[in-house]
Amino acid sequence: MSADHIHVYGHDLVTEVMGQWTFAEITYAAITGGTRPNSAQARMIDVLLTTFVDHGVTPSSLATRLTLLGAPEAMQAAIAAGLCGAGSRYLGTMQLAAELLSSTLKGHGPIDAAQTATLAQQIVQSHRQSRTPIPGLGHPEHKGGDPRTPKLMEIARDLGIAGVHCQLLMAMGEAFTRITGRVLPVNAAGLSGAIVVDMGLPPEAARGLAVVSRAAGLVGVVLSEMRDPSAQSIWDGLR
Repeated sequence: MSADHIHVYGHDLVTEVMGQWTFAEITYAAITGGTRPNSAQARMIDVLLTTFVDHGVTPSSLATRLTLLGAPEAMQAAIAAGLCGAGSRYLGTMQLAAELLSSTLKGHGPIDAAQTATLAQQIVQSHRQSRTPIPGLGHPEHKGGDPRTPKLMEIARDLGIAGVHCQLLMAMGEAFTRITGRVLPVNAAGLSGAIVVDMGLPPEAARGLAVVSRAAGLVGVVLSEMRDPSAQSIWDGLR
């Protein structure tokens, strides 16, 4: 930064970025330390940011509404409260799935379908033995399948981004059914984590994208609560 120029990640904000880059592009640059994405990468980031805005009744939105009830002057506190739940059950699954997939495939070169199926089976068996949830599989509401998953996979394939991490995650869903006889569908958060690492980004970036996306949705929740308050009735119903 100087008296006449502002630079973000090595790019002049006024002459290079404003009016020329999308928010998805500057988000990618923030994650990578300044690299502007190609058109496929920018489109994929935009899709991921769109997917997790989520304006419905969720733990995030409830926390935001109730915090705003107690501190109506502090929009930022209400949004922060909603983001604090980005953990192993909601949003944070993106990073957990990405970490599992990337650690499993670390050191592997190209692998064929049979090797992918073997790795998927090993992951499922390991989690069953330890009685721990498998990141990326199942959904608390969409028991029959996350409706976002097929669309995300379609877009990732069309853009040429879906790779070995996506393949392994889908194979994990198939392995779970084969081993247990039960269906535990791949969820959108898990697939998004796979897409992130297939793009060459670190697993931590997956949770970061989820947080950015949900923050936008929670701004909408705050404004909705201001227009049509519901937090007080929620609170009264709990007492």
